[in-house]
Amino acid sequence: MFNDLIGVPWEYRKMDCEILTKEVFKRLGVEVSDDSFAQQAIEQYDIKKVSQIIEQGLKRWEEINEPENPCLVALSLGASGFINHIGVYIGDGRFIHTTRMRGAVTIERIDNPLFRNRKFYRFNSNRSD
Repeated sequence: MFNDLIGVPWEYRKMDCEILTKEVFKRLGVEVSDDSFAQQAIEQYDIKKVSQIIEQGLKRWEEINEPENPCLVALSLGASGFINHIGVYIGDGRFIHTTRMRGAVTIERIDNPLFRNRKFYRFNSNRSD
């Protein structure tokens, strides 16, 4: 279902973590609205602002304790402690994502120590709080 995405080069606003996440959910039959995520603050490299925007977008999502297929994976990469990356859990301990660091779309194990600072979310289209 995602083979054509694997290896697609990371490119800001064309194939970044937000664009990929929306595409994966779309293929899985979950229409994620444009206001669910935002990356405009990334251009300013203000990690606190990025985290606030992502958390604001997460209001349509319900936090869950364990991953379920599919669910949003929100990560804090690096030492900041702020959410600064998203991907999609696709089952069997794996998630699909793309980062500038990896350079392209990849599927990786969610139990990789690099991804230990994470939260899982289920989309709730009826939620607006």
